[in-house]
Amino acid sequence: GINAEYMGFGRIFRISPMGSWDLIVEYDGEPNGLKIHKDGRIFVTDHKRGLMLLDAKRGRIESIITRYNLETFKGLNDLVFASNGDLYFTDQGQSGLQNPTGCVYRLRNNGKLERIADNIPSPNGLVLNKAENTLFVAVTRANAVWRLPLLPDGTMTRMGVFIQMSGGRGPDGMAIDEDDGLAVAHPDMGAVWIFNHRGEPLYRIDSPCTLR
Repeated sequence: GINAEYMGFGRIFRISPMGSWDLIVEYDGEPNGLKIHKDGRIFVTDHKRGLMLLDAKRGRIESIITRYNLETFKGLNDLVFASNGDLYFTDQGQSGLQNPTGCVYRLRNNGKLERIADNIPSPNGLVLNKAENTLFVAVTRANAVWRLPLLPDGTMTRMGVFIQMSGGRGPDGMAIDEDDGLAVAHPDMGAVWIFNHRGEPLYRIDSPCTLR
């Protein structure tokens, strides 16, 4: 079956399809995001400890990157892999409209770390489109989804707003489908919004616990 991982309060759990929970690791950290590389390695973005590598079999986790050059991260949030193994991740920290200094990084498959954006007010969830030439980032404090086009050499150009949302404190996690439609979690609204590839809203899916 397919297992899922749940993270919170320095703990990472494995959740089976039958609903049973197993603690994989408990450590002094604040895990936010988790993705599995195509080679099976498990990467974790941790607000306190940076980019980490989880060994689920041994129940061990270790930091592999904690800074960019000499600058420590603000507080990592989410991550996504490209098909070639490049890893993109957001550095959110306490950035916001009052301090629009959140960043997006790319860790190349060859180990080179690059900062591709550094002026985002609270970058959160992120996804790549099917062609992997556009990165979409949930910008929580701006209550928007931004579009970051990528040139063939990986350089980011002409970053802008793709979807402007309203209400609540802004979007969080995202997913993308085969037609480049976006599913955007809007926690304070208790909903997930479904947009097509042009950014037009199609559906709103309310949580059963949504307050009316």
